Amino acid sequence: MLRDKGQISFDFLIGIVVFLFTLMFVIQFIPGLFISTSGEGSLDSVAYRTANLLVEDPGWWENSTHNGTNWEINIGNISRIGLAEDEFPDIRRTYTPNKLNRSKIQQLMELNETMIINNLGLYDMVSGTKINYGYNISIDKNGDPLIINGSIINIGKIPPANQDRFRISRTVLVETGKIAEFSVDELSSWNLSNESVYINVTGPQNDSVIIQIIEFNFNTTNSTFHHAKLNGTNISSNNYSVYKKTNTSKFINVSQSLPVNITNVSSLRFVFNNSMFPTNVTYWIELSFTNFTNASLSSAIPVEYNNRTQPLFEPANLVVGVWK
Repeated sequence: MLRDKGQISFDFLIGIVVFLFTLMFVIQFIPGLFISTSGEGSLDSVAYRTANLLVEDPGWWENSTHNGTNWEINIGNISRIGLAEDEFPDIRRTYTPNKLNRSKIQQLMELNETMIINNLGLYDMVSGTKINYGYNISIDKNGDPLIINGSIINIGKIPPANQDRFRISRTVLVETGKIAEFSVDELSSWNLSNESVYINVTGPQNDSVIIQIIEFNFNTTNSTFHHAKLNGTNISSNNYSVYKKTNTSKFINVSQSLPVNITNVSSLRFVFNNSMFPTNVTYWIELSFTNFTNASLSSAIPVEYNNRTQPLFEPANLVVGVWK
């Protein structure tokens, strides 16, 4: 005889109970993967978040009438600190993450600790009390501290030797100075009858004067760079460095082995100490070569370094360490 009353299977009831317990566990457990909580387990996420903010965000400032990403010149109204290059200061994002702006880096080093901690979120709230984290932010290049304008890029404190620290490194491009680049074809338009290249540099210069010659496209055997002169006087080897690059190698410092054979070189880079250009006058640099002449030479018209400078970005590592 059939009954009109519905029945629930015992197995089905057990399944529903297990499912509900599982769902409750997931709801309570999942947020802990993403939301920082107090305790050492959260410091790795703090280090990760801080590094991401610095390399992917240009930062932001605002007041009642104006705003922008150029916080480095509006430090009284900073909302966020970021180091990413900002081609368009009026929008809140960057099109070049991991490409760091030199002015922002230098200004970050000038901020006081309270501003850095508050704007980067380097603290925790425990029972209503603000607890600041220990932190260290640095930029390294080839294993050595990066130096910009004479200053080592290192912010914060050194953690105690017995202190656990969460550390994260991000590969970045850092604006380290300015560079003027010239192709060999441009040099070939000068009068190279004495096999020398002339470049005008107007002072004063606050950074190293970096000149790069690219696109070597001749096959002259035993082409050689000999020496550099400033206003007709030989420059001491202590005041400039020479780097060469081939199609199969990176730039190599060859300053200690002058003269330099450049037969198979694709680029040459010259780095001059800025102290040689102290006043507001025009200096001329002479780069002396052999087997570097060209049959289509014209009158000697030195190119202008100042008119061709652009930011020089070099690979480096931004390292963020956080501890309690």
